Amino acid sequence: MKRTDGILFALLRRALWGKMPEQVGHDGDKKQGNGEHTPEQGGHDEWDMALQHITTAQWKEIYQQASYQGVLGVLWDGVKDLPMDKGLRLNWALNVEKIEQRYERQRIVLEELAELFATNGMDMMVIKGYGLSLLYPEPKHRPCGDIDFYLYGEYAKGDKVLEETHNLTTDLNKHHHTVNYYRGVMLENHYDFLNTEAHLSNKIIEERLIAEVEANKGEARELSNGAKFYIPCPEFNALFLLRHAAAHFAAERIGLRHIVDWALFLQNYGEQVDWKRFYAFAREMNMHRFLNAINTIAIEQLGVNGSLLPQYERNAKLEKRVLEEILCPAFQVPMPKKGNPLIYPWKLRRWIGNIWKNRIVYKEGLLNQFFVLWKSHILKPKVTNGFNLFLL
Repeated sequence: MKRTDGILFALLRRALWGKMPEQVGHDGDKKQGNGEHTPEQGGHDEWDMALQHITTAQWKEIYQQASYQGVLGVLWDGVKDLPMDKGLRLNWALNVEKIEQRYERQRIVLEELAELFATNGMDMMVIKGYGLSLLYPEPKHRPCGDIDFYLYGEYAKGDKVLEETHNLTTDLNKHHHTVNYYRGVMLENHYDFLNTEAHLSNKIIEERLIAEVEANKGEARELSNGAKFYIPCPEFNALFLLRHAAAHFAAERIGLRHIVDWALFLQNYGEQVDWKRFYAFAREMNMHRFLNAINTIAIEQLGVNGSLLPQYERNAKLEKRVLEEILCPAFQVPMPKKGNPLIYPWKLRRWIGNIWKNRIVYKEGLLNQFFVLWKSHILKPKVTNGFNLFLL
């Protein structure tokens, strides 16, 4: 890991916790700063001193990495009072303002949705994006790409209400949700939480997620207009966030934003998860090694309290490889333009490079994945585009 990445993690800890926290490791021992990544093995004072002397070149590299990793907004909360180049500071502030504006647009749309669905007798659960942003010290600095929601089995009614009220055209050609666009915001109305056609293990996990929702509707939150929505219960979110991050990691890449989401979830809800039960299921689904790796990153790099988690098996080599893949993916060949026949060998090369990631994420073997994905293509060819989904 480069020194600038070490500084980036120090700044993230500063942004998330307001100071360089006293780290409680997985072994329960208290550690100053972040162990191997502190300057000269020092503690909080040494880190604070180091952060005052970041060079202009380092700041530019940190800015570029933060943008690539999806944490530009949250990192701003840890750097805005530190000395840096004026031009870079202005550019950073302007981009954070854009993140805030997108977030506010989503918040307004969410208010309208919650009120509309409630008026028509439907409850709405918000998953991922906006719901996770509420865990952040400054929610509006967590970028949200779209609004993912679940209407507790009434997705068809929800689409009909959106179409009739706002004259929208629903895209039905997706595997586990429909799509609408309202006020420039993508709306994903989930009838399933996972694409159950892509991997056989997704069907098992989907059943577990549905069972969690049936057992616990979630935590009610109220918006400024008085409308109510739900965020998932901790048992649901633990499994959903793990599978979501794992699937993206295996198919392409995840950013530090996924790890920060996980870290904040652990810090806020870790004591409410039945980790013995959770780990047993993660092992059954062959996700336990990936889970161990992101737990270690959350503890050692982001300062999460390790005592919130049970003892788990460590694999330093795999943990390092996962972290390096997040920070600098091994496969970085630019994707050919859509319609270019070279996209097929490009996706094949990427898929081959990702085999090791599939092996720590999915329960089923590669040959099994191949046939299941071809079946998925037959069901909805526009989604999979032939051989493409297999190579995602």
